[in-house]
Amino acid sequence: MSRKHRLINLTGFFSQMEERMIADCRPNIANHAKKQYEKYNRQLKALRK
Repeated sequence: MSRKHRLINLTGFFSQMEERMIADCRPNIANHAKKQYEKYNRQLKALRK
């Protein structure tokens, strides 16, 4: 799997995790998932440029 595909998968995973944790009233985990999403999304954007 290429780096680009790995980053796409990770951003999707953490985005879904954030949504699920918000729905389950688990704000600490949702916050962590959001930070991880932002981290991998920045890497993905840098790779696309």
